[in-house]
Amino acid sequence: MNGMTEFRLHGRGGQGIVAAAAIFAEAVFREGRHARAFSLFGAERRGAPVTAFIRVSDSPLMPRCRIYRPDYVAVLDVTLSSSAVRSGLKEGGVLLINAPDSRSIAGLVEELNPAGAVKLYTVSATAIAVKHNLTIGGFPMVNTVIIGALARISGLAGLRSVEEAVAGRVSSRREGNLRAAAEGFAAVREVSCLAR
Repeated sequence: MNGMTEFRLHGRGGQGIVAAAAIFAEAVFREGRHARAFSLFGAERRGAPVTAFIRVSDSPLMPRCRIYRPDYVAVLDVTLSSSAVRSGLKEGGVLLINAPDSRSIAGLVEELNPAGAVKLYTVSATAIAVKHNLTIGGFPMVNTVIIGALARISGLAGLRSVEEAVAGRVSSRREGNLRAAAEGFAAVREVSCLAR
C-alpha cells in the first residue's frame, strides 16, 4: 500500500459508528499498518447524524482532521442526506451502503451520480444485526457488520484481525458481534458501477 487510504462513515447516534471506526482502525493496525480513527459529533442523541473518519497509512504520520475526499464511504443509515454521503468521494472510490440489495436503494443510486466511476456495494447490515440480537433501545447496532464488509472490500484487514479487534473492544453480546462481523465479511456484494 502506498500513500494513505481514507474512509468516511455516515450513520446515526446509537448505531455504534464511533466504535466501528475505532475497531476497524485496530483491525488494520493488527495487519501491520498505521491507522487513526476519530469522529465528528456534538451533544447528539440517539438518531442524530454522526460522521466518523479513518485514515490508514504505512507511515505513522497522518493528519487528524476531517476527510473531505475519501476513498471509501460507508453509509450505516440509508435515510441520511445523499448530498452529505456523496460529498467528495474520489473518482474510483467505493460506496458501501447498509441495504438489502440495489433495488431497495434505486432512488439513492440515481441521486448519487457523482463524476467518474464509483464502485457500489451493499450489505444487509440491519437484518444481520437483528438476526444476531444486536439491538439497543430498538436501534439495530450495525457497526460490526459494516466493519466486516469494509475489511473485505478494502482488503486492509482479514477476518481474523477483525474478530480479534471486535473481541478486544466489545464487551456486550460479544459472540453475536463476532458472528455479525463474519457475516458482514461474507455477505457484502458489489451491485453495480455508477457512471459519473
